[in-house]
Amino acid sequence: MAKITLEQFCADAGMLLRDQPRGTAARVTQDIIAWWNGRAVSFAFLRDDNAALIEEEFVVTDLDWEEWAPEFEAWRETPVFQRFAEVDCWVQESPPYEAGSVE
Repeated sequence: MAKITLEQFCADAGMLLRDQPRGTAARVTQDIIAWWNGRAVSFAFLRDDNAALIEEEFVVTDLDWEEWAPEFEAWRETPVFQRFAEVDCWVQESPPYEAGSVE
């Protein structure tokens, strides 16, 4: 089987996440979640002492992807979703997206 790319994962995860209620994240690994922020898929680490809370948001780099691709592919095969109050607040508070605007 061909190795999945980050772009393929984000396209597939984004499609699935847009169909979920606001505040729902993909539980990609035990320590990593992903959610649709209204424009793209965002990623965050969960806290070690409380996996219901977010430690910090991050951008996946090529080096990270090499390490995490097998786990992300496994999630794609059997997606797991979970509601996070923090994600719900972030998405609710983000400004509306204007198509065609330059950021």
